[in-house]
Amino acid sequence: MHKSGGLSATHEMYLKIIYQLRASGDPARVGQMAKGLGVHPSTVSAVVRTLDRMELVTHDRYGVVKLTDVGAKLAECVVRRFEVLREFFINVLGLDEETAEVEACETEHVLSPDTIGRLEHITKQLSDAGFTPPANFTPPLSALCHDCMEAGTCQAADVVPLNK
Repeated sequence: MHKSGGLSATHEMYLKIIYQLRASGDPARVGQMAKGLGVHPSTVSAVVRTLDRMELVTHDRYGVVKLTDVGAKLAECVVRRFEVLREFFINVLGLDEETAEVEACETEHVLSPDTIGRLEHITKQLSDAGFTPPANFTPPLSALCHDCMEAGTCQAADVVPLNK
């Protein structure tokens, strides 16, 4: 699994939301971050303290959370990985925007910079060549699992949840 300088996926998500709030012109506060991440403010406070100790953010109690220069660079890398994956999922695989964003967000933490670069390159090459993904594409589930094909969904997900 790829890690940005040893950061966990959780740390990357926190850096990313601080970056996104700043980019939208909003100050990053614990309450806003908790809302955006769908977690309790006390959870945000604990992670922010960790990021502060790692010198990736600065934060005064009840104040705005700010990225340090190093934190900003790491956040930019996470955002770039997300954007490359999102574009690949939409423009090459033909996923809808919502699915592409969810899957890019989950995947951005595990791919190496080399893999991201290759995905970016192939996405650009295909775009330059005029490629568009097929409309209403249905993947051949039968190649994976006969029961899945009949049900139209992954049956293993009922036994072992894929999102957890």
